[in-house]
Amino acid sequence: MIRLAVLAAAVLALTACGAAKQTARHARQCKNQTAALAKIHGDLTALRAAAELPVKDKLIGNHAINVATDKFLRDVALAPIDNLQRNRLIDHAMSAIGTRCQQCFQAFEAGRPIPAIRAGDLSCS
Repeated sequence: MIRLAVLAAAVLALTACGAAKQTARHARQCKNQTAALAKIHGDLTALRAAAELPVKDKLIGNHAINVATDKFLRDVALAPIDNLQRNRLIDHAMSAIGTRCQQCFQAFEAGRPIPAIRAGDLSCS
């Protein structure tokens, strides 16, 4: 009986130790996610502002839309977020530019993680 109590206490101590490590890792990951999402939301604001500028050719958009699209796609690809969240952010970017740049719209569509989501990979990349 005493052995069982000692074993149970050891298991609880090890579990608590592991939980503390996971909590620290989770806090660090949340801090990274928060910073990445703030950067991405800034990119979305830049996309909306660029879409308000005049466009000569709706196929290629304007310089500001192209720069903002590239920055957004890079930041979304590097962000420590899951694929569903990544997909939703791309939805917001597509709605921000509307029909002002068809090639940008296609770049957003190509950047979607749909195959990974369909395969069941929802984890961070």
